[in-house]
Amino acid sequence: MNNRDSIPNIHYRASSQEELGIEIVDLERFRTRLSSNDFDPYHPHRMSNFCFLFITKGQGQHLIDFKRYPYQSGSVIFVNHNQVHAFDPEDRPQGTMINITTEFFSNSAANIRTSYFVPVHQLMATSPVLTTLPEDLNDSCKVLLAEVKKAQHEGDDDVVLQLLVSALLIKLGRQRKSHLSHLSKQQKERYDLFITLVEQHFFETREATQYSQWMHTSYKNLNQLCKSCCGHTAKQLIDFRIIIEIKRKLALDGLPIQQTADDLGFEDITHFNKYFKRLTGLTPATFKRERERT
Repeated sequence: MNNRDSIPNIHYRASSQEELGIEIVDLERFRTRLSSNDFDPYHPHRMSNFCFLFITKGQGQHLIDFKRYPYQSGSVIFVNHNQVHAFDPEDRPQGTMINITTEFFSNSAANIRTSYFVPVHQLMATSPVLTTLPEDLNDSCKVLLAEVKKAQHEGDDDVVLQLLVSALLIKLGRQRKSHLSHLSKQQKERYDLFITLVEQHFFETREATQYSQWMHTSYKNLNQLCKSCCGHTAKQLIDFRIIIEIKRKLALDGLPIQQTADDLGFEDITHFNKYFKRLTGLTPATFKRERERT
């Protein structure tokens, strides 16, 4: 991976996905068709779709946004739209991969208003891998997954397929968000609003006080909210999102350090270097060199 400009945005292709926006692939079958793909799934690549992997047999580590997460038989792995991920070259797990286009995701969300995938900020408190599902949830997900496959094979209408997929992902999403069960509905809504604002504006500002103003609350109250939800301050969450974006631009988009700094609103390259090193322990140049060697 010496040329980062060649790293593709991946669209997993299948006729069913082209028509319905969803692709359901057995992992064994996925591996047999690798020779026809123009990318290496064992090297980091950016997802243009939403994806989750239902592991029935295997054990290894899945790379997501430059961090390795362990998985085992019975694990479920979530990969968000635009996240970077890679399969473990040391493992060949069995199971099912479901890829969902943003259009299918939006249409499903129009029918059921919920969020299936944990936003990137919550990765500080929520792993993208459900290591082991409770037995009842595991059984329920197997049934729903079988129904999704059946509906796709029999050509059921879009709404039926959307509702089945939604039911499956809602069950998994609730398990992922179990750490928020102690929060009130208002707290969850306020936290979701903060996350949405950060996603929309992290290119513009890194100041938590600006977000508190947009939310018509105090900086102190915003920090208390974030700590209650994930154990981190608002500024830590903002920095976490920015650092992920810097890593993506440097390592996968192949951007020069100066351009990366400019794109993310850093007026001074020295400040950019210090900011990245303070939060990662590496300079941007060192990080970029290390990634180019892998």
